[in-house]
Amino acid sequence: MTLAPGTSRRDLLKVTAALAAGAAVTSCADPESGGGGGSSDSTTLSVGLFEIPVGYAPLYSNSQNVRWVTDPATDSLLTHDRSGRLVPQLAAAAPVAGPGGLSWTVRLRKGVRFHNGDDLTAEHVAASFNFIPGSRGKSQFLSLLAPWFRRAVAVGDDTVRLELAMPYGILPDQLARIPVSHKDFLGDKAELVASGPFRIDKVVTGQSMRLTRFDGYWGAEPALRTIVMTSVPDPSTRLVNLREGRIDIATGVQPVDAAGVRKDKSLRLHEIQGTGGVRAMMNMTREPFDNADFRRALAHAMDREGVREAVFHGEATLAQGPLGPNVVGHEPSYRPYGAGPDLEQARNLFARSGASKDLTFKIMVSTSGAARDIAQVLADNWSALGIKVTLDVADPANWNRRWLVRDYDMSLTVQEYGLVGGTMPLSQLTVYRAASRQNPGHRDPAFDRDFARLFATGDAAERTRIAADLNRSLTAAAIELPPVYPKLLVARRAGVEGIDERALTLGRLNLRGVRVSGG
Repeated sequence: MTLAPGTSRRDLLKVTAALAAGAAVTSCADPESGGGGGSSDSTTLSVGLFEIPVGYAPLYSNSQNVRWVTDPATDSLLTHDRSGRLVPQLAAAAPVAGPGGLSWTVRLRKGVRFHNGDDLTAEHVAASFNFIPGSRGKSQFLSLLAPWFRRAVAVGDDTVRLELAMPYGILPDQLARIPVSHKDFLGDKAELVASGPFRIDKVVTGQSMRLTRFDGYWGAEPALRTIVMTSVPDPSTRLVNLREGRIDIATGVQPVDAAGVRKDKSLRLHEIQGTGGVRAMMNMTREPFDNADFRRALAHAMDREGVREAVFHGEATLAQGPLGPNVVGHEPSYRPYGAGPDLEQARNLFARSGASKDLTFKIMVSTSGAARDIAQVLADNWSALGIKVTLDVADPANWNRRWLVRDYDMSLTVQEYGLVGGTMPLSQLTVYRAASRQNPGHRDPAFDRDFARLFATGDAAERTRIAADLNRSLTAAAIELPPVYPKLLVARRAGVEGIDERALTLGRLNLRGVRVSGG
């Protein structure tokens, strides 16, 4: 193809990708028609999601909505198999650490092509990694990777060297979470050219996305030909669509609906205790949240069992600290606080704190129903101490802005951590470093020292011990007060097989091995 004057290679790549995608569209169901309904077509899978993001470049965002629609189209250097073992994906072998753990070298798999036909080279991989710190203020991966990462260097066509500012023993695990894209499309929020087994071929903005099988994929060919992602914001409507066969998988099943799904013989329910949790943080730069006795009083007055039943209908595990089940450092036997409130202990601590008996404060919550419902239960719990607690509801953008500048008394949200941290307590603990922008006022040099040791070491047993110690320090001082660790609920039609439950524990929706039968 000859380039017209003024046409860049980037423009040519876009045209090539569009033409290739167009050729694949002609034989596929149209997202606008709700194609792929139920089990009528064994090569098409229809998935109902809360939303189809307008921007879906995966390196810009680690949100679940973005990753769930882009995972079928993207590969990473490493991945986890169904047993949870770390295995090469775009890498040809396990990465090799350099002297002092300040670099890692990765040799790439040969014969990998992007969706537009270009070969995968070390230059593309290096660009993907360098884009993360280079997009300051834009990429949500930045705050988690930046303290360790310096740069990525292409060493020839098939080798990448990742250079670090300090040792980062969990880097191999992180390589399973960072998708690799074509270097000429990294900055496009609504353009994705990657190397996964499916490619995005049609998007109806905010409504639906269709992915079709990429016949040039280097790995095993998936059974599905087409995946249709559809935005169905209302969870009750998603379930109706699932029962009627309009979709095959419904994500975000509400706990109140779980019992009904279990009773429906045409459906199956996946109840996953993942790595997510309720982030309940107090602004320790404000009184009386800077007082450990006051914080412990709140912890002992909390009705964790009440939150689990009233808000999650039993679909959650009682919490003690920021590290939940399936996270390195979680200790099931560590239970400094009861399932129900201990008001005698709470009142003693409240009195010892010297806090005002007519104290009032606000819990800042987002507009999501679960966060508001949890906050309301906690407000009722703490009224037993004579504290008047009200809800401060903020839209997501305003919530994030205020969280960053500590414009809150207490903040509460429901979060999924596994997309970035996996089973490592990266997101849960990073905010408590003194250098973190999200730090709520926690200052502890010993914590910062042990945090650095936690992620520097390559010894799994040492990591577990350090993480457990850090979790205990935050929990014993009631620095973070999650009442429960919620479960992830996903429903499917009985004829859908091959859901990867291990991926769901990490907040991922792996559809590569899914098959649809006529059941």
